[in-house]
Amino acid sequence: MFLFRDEELNNLQINFDKPTSSFDLIFGRRKVGKTSLLNEYIKDKKTIYFTGLELVSNLLLQNFYKLIASFFNLSPNYKIESFDELFEIINSQDLNEKIVIVIDDFHNLLKVDKYALKTITSVWSKYLKNKNIQLIISSSYKSSDKVDISLYSKANSIITLKSLNMNIIKNMLPNLSKNDAMYVYAAFGTNPQYLCLYDENKDFILNIKDNFLSYESFVFHEGMNIIKNDLSDIVTYASILHAVSMGNKKIGDIASFLDVKSSYLTRYMQKLIDIMVLTKIVPINDDPKKSKFGRYEIEDNFLKFWFCYIYPNYNSLHKKDFYPIISHIRKDFSKRLVYDSYKRYIKELIILEPVKFLGYEPKSIGSWWNNKENEIDIVTFNSSNITFIDCRWRRSHSDGNGYEYLKNKSKLFDTTLNKKYIIFAKNSKNN
Repeated sequence: MFLFRDEELNNLQINFDKPTSSFDLIFGRRKVGKTSLLNEYIKDKKTIYFTGLELVSNLLLQNFYKLIASFFNLSPNYKIESFDELFEIINSQDLNEKIVIVIDDFHNLLKVDKYALKTITSVWSKYLKNKNIQLIISSSYKSSDKVDISLYSKANSIITLKSLNMNIIKNMLPNLSKNDAMYVYAAFGTNPQYLCLYDENKDFILNIKDNFLSYESFVFHEGMNIIKNDLSDIVTYASILHAVSMGNKKIGDIASFLDVKSSYLTRYMQKLIDIMVLTKIVPINDDPKKSKFGRYEIEDNFLKFWFCYIYPNYNSLHKKDFYPIISHIRKDFSKRLVYDSYKRYIKELIILEPVKFLGYEPKSIGSWWNNKENEIDIVTFNSSNITFIDCRWRRSHSDGNGYEYLKNKSKLFDTTLNKKYIIFAKNSKNN
């Protein structure tokens, strides 16, 4: 098993094994593992691998041509004028077996040429789709623009990489208690690069101090580094992420937290969605295009922790004034961030083994809330059954009388399906 990306690897392999060419798009925010996935996939295949660089067009084309020239044993000194010419050269070659052409970090090409996607899809249709080729484009930018979406539709498959699930923590840090594993999940996320830093022989807070709070550590700067390469007005974007990390999920609450108008934030929020750092969710029974109850969440637990505790404390941390921040994390972390991570983990469990927990395969899984602040953590349903799920990391029966509390909330959800109820608690044997 490669870093729990078997499904993605299998999807790419299925297209490779077809008797036709294929065009595959891979999207995922920075540091989610796109390049690692590609390197694993191509390790036993003949590949032309091009990484998008922020260079002027003529230098980019020459770099790409040199790779092609080396692969096909052509003259390295030929001057290329356009992508059309570049792919026409590939088209002119005899391919006795399928090759893979990878364009990684495509988002960097878009900075050089905003029409790069249109150009690539055009030359794909004109030349490469009739050759024995698998073209794979990887990008940290997934446009919401209608024109770009229509270009995406030309691909044979679209793979969107999201954060790995919590199983990787159990795999990499097998000696952690359930409690500490959840803390690690809520702070370090599931990126193997970050998890490798965690020392199981030290307690959680000391690991936070050594990795997050020390400006000598690359993690100290990582949150800002992840977003600053794709964004211009970095202060506004970082402030939005800080607001969301503090629990402000509705655009009105985010605007109030930042003391700006909601209309001012709209384009910034969409950009954060396009680079897949932020996600917008709606109640499970709402139409995403029409719902007025949208909420925003930071997709990666690591970034959520970073913008909650590191970003607002930069000055103190540069002076190595650790202890007030450590004290604050001790008091605040579990109630602010761990519950959401626990709920996310329960969703992962259900998605991995739905019949075990639900007794059926759900058609949909999500959360539900209304405009009166009533909320149900997880709702799943198929054509016959609907299950309402309460996740209790810290909450006790004083927050509601167990199943009766859940049943009462479910009455607000309009359904004719057979209702079921589950409560997942911190010390449950199932999790």
